[in-house]
Amino acid sequence: MEGRVCLRASSSSRSSMLFNDDPKRTIIGTATIVAMLLGAAGFLGGLKPAASFRDADPAVFVVEPGSGFFEIVKGLSREKIIRGEFSFQVLSMLTGSAGDLKPGSYSLSPSMSGFEILGVLVRGPREEIRVTIPEGSSIYDVDAILSSSGIIGKGALVGFAQSVPDAIEGKLFPDTYKFFAGSSPRDVVAKFLENFRRKAEPLLGQESDRAEKILSLASLLEKEVPTFEDRRSVAGVLRRRLDAGMLLQVDATVCYAKRRQNPENWNGCYPLNPLDFKIDSPYNTYLYRGLPPGPIANPGTSSILAALSPEPSPYWFYLSDPETKETVFSETLDEHEENRVKYLLR
Repeated sequence: MEGRVCLRASSSSRSSMLFNDDPKRTIIGTATIVAMLLGAAGFLGGLKPAASFRDADPAVFVVEPGSGFFEIVKGLSREKIIRGEFSFQVLSMLTGSAGDLKPGSYSLSPSMSGFEILGVLVRGPREEIRVTIPEGSSIYDVDAILSSSGIIGKGALVGFAQSVPDAIEGKLFPDTYKFFAGSSPRDVVAKFLENFRRKAEPLLGQESDRAEKILSLASLLEKEVPTFEDRRSVAGVLRRRLDAGMLLQVDATVCYAKRRQNPENWNGCYPLNPLDFKIDSPYNTYLYRGLPPGPIANPGTSSILAALSPEPSPYWFYLSDPETKETVFSETLDEHEENRVKYLLR
């Protein structure tokens, strides 16, 4: 009993000492806790990405042999790759990684967190893999190219595109790239978008709504016809049909709608069958008027320029000769049907 009484008295005394008997201690204790919480918040805040994904272009960062730890951290801060030097220093020391940063050339993005950047520098530079993305590739094609090369996991690019608010299809600019094996989809897309901003955005202009429509039209041209002049002529036909409120009836949009339905088991599109034209998708321009809701592929410079400079003509219809790839134009539906029999049903 005495022990219990003594324990209670001690507890009461302790509470009294902390909260009642000494107000100064109470204030100091509270201030200390607040300072610790603020310090922790500041530390974690300093490890957040230095820029949003949308604004973050990957940068080449070189760690020279013999570079000191603090010199490396200052360089990361100077290049705006990290948000806070102090937080990065503390993280490196707490994890015992300060002496493990490897020399070499790195592709680092401000959209990476301090934890991610530290992990990359500790692992060391990786060998880059060179890949070429052909003009007219869809995001599904790009995913297949990158995954078969060991750059990302199968389906990772498509999955990432579905998780971000801004559309990526149409902005995976066709070109030759170098990526690290085992890259994250975020880093891969950042490199694509940086190239798109440099090479395509100057052509598209600053009006985002108009630019998206031009990009969608360019993607149709890229998939439908092979030459710049024919693309300009087809752009003129499609513009004319849009202005008249007609269905565009572009076969390539049906293919895209079909692939979106079942991307996992894709064995090609052509020849299309009657059921394909009935696929209920806003990308199916046989059912829905106007341009599709976004690009159906990633167009190159030629198709973008053709979409920007459509060739006026008296034509309403066109088709491609499957043997010669020649584009055949028609002014009337009857003439178009005759050409279908002549070139497509022979």
